[in-house]
Amino acid sequence: FAQRPFRRAVAFFGLLGMAGWGLVGWLPTYFQERFELTQGGGGLNATAWLSGGGVAGVLLGGAIADQWSRTNPRARILTPALGLCVAAAGILMLATATALPVAIAGLVIYGLTRNFTDANMMPILCLVADARYRATGYGFLNLVACVVGGIYIYVGGALRDASIGLSAVFLAMTGILLLCAMLLFSIR
Repeated sequence: FAQRPFRRAVAFFGLLGMAGWGLVGWLPTYFQERFELTQGGGGLNATAWLSGGGVAGVLLGGAIADQWSRTNPRARILTPALGLCVAAAGILMLATATALPVAIAGLVIYGLTRNFTDANMMPILCLVADARYRATGYGFLNLVACVVGGIYIYVGGALRDASIGLSAVFLAMTGILLLCAMLLFSIR
């Protein structure tokens, strides 16, 4: 915690958990309500497209960062930061779509590029944390992401109770993802 880059990584991962858990928690309901799907159809569309994009994103994000790191020592930070900028656009597509295929395209874009972070978070941690504390640091990052993410799922429910739609909750995620990217860009 004495190192500023680690504290930024904690803030980054907490915010990323907020967006990620909020999306996973509310996406089936969003699909069901927005596109008049059954609950099963909403759940299937929410998980299948997100997971498919995510698997490809982990592999692609790792490969890009590995290749780029040969010429740029910040590649493992820049790859997920740039990916999050694209992921924010995917969530914007999802949140504003009036047709299911457009929403699914936005979700796949998000899943693909947001997961550049999953492929690179441990390498980023290795850049900013003392080797003696990396496992503890990674555990703490996950703890913060889960706690903050759970709070955001609750906030989403409170906003729905206040008659604020899930589109607004998802639109807020675009700003959160861009803030995450800015935090990553600031890590030296």
